[in-house]
Amino acid sequence: MPIYEYQCDHCQHCFEKLVFAGDKEAVTCPECAGSEVHKLMSCASFMGGSSGGICKTPSGSGFS
Repeated sequence: MPIYEYQCDHCQHCFEKLVFAGDKEAVTCPECAGSEVHKLMSCASFMGGSSGGICKTPSGSGFS
């Protein structure tokens, strides 16, 4: 069950939504109830190994 990040095209509000398998419900903005939203590119976090669960750039620092 991934959590996706969205941004509303109407009010520019950014929000997260937990998506369940087989979910067919349209995503709407919690601020203005607008239905024109798009997914944002977000950083993946992997636990275990040497990743440490943080997003790293080539310089070794996380995204900000």
